[in-house]
Amino acid sequence: MARRLCRLPRLLLPLAAAPKPQPRLPALNPSPAAHLRPSPSSPTLTPSLSAFPRLFSSSSAGDSSMVVVGSADSFEDIHAKVQVEKLPAVFYYTAVWCGPCRMMAPVIEKMSRQYPKIPVYKVDIDMDGLGTRLSNLKIFSINLAQPTFHFYHKGEKSSEVVGADVKKLEAAMESLHKQQ
Repeated sequence: MARRLCRLPRLLLPLAAAPKPQPRLPALNPSPAAHLRPSPSSPTLTPSLSAFPRLFSSSSAGDSSMVVVGSADSFEDIHAKVQVEKLPAVFYYTAVWCGPCRMMAPVIEKMSRQYPKIPVYKVDIDMDGLGTRLSNLKIFSINLAQPTFHFYHKGEKSSEVVGADVKKLEAAMESLHKQQ
């Protein structure tokens, strides 16, 4: 037994002398300035569109009618324009944390490509300043983790789909398309 113990340090010595691999740290987020490029018209830096792939993504066909509403003011403007100009439209009320909403995202994206003349406005209900407006539109089901879709024909709400029901959504979209 003593002989085995004496050999143990010699066996471990090569392992201790070998350089230990350094743990790999996750890559840090690059500086936002890395995505800026000088604009020919001004000496200041402006963001390139490729710096924001999620915000400015386009479908491979390039004919998607999905519009992500970026602020409460733009939502107000778009909603008023749809009503005043009597335009067809679909408002997709969603939330990042809503599982059924995320499940319906590819379905509504596909429909926006299938019916490019009907704009689909994706509205994140957690945006600052939307609370009162959404309660006036009776958007409550997101609290129960259900997406809500409002369909507008000639500026008036013609139908509503609440929940992750693909069949109802397809039927409502087809109906709105036929009314054109």
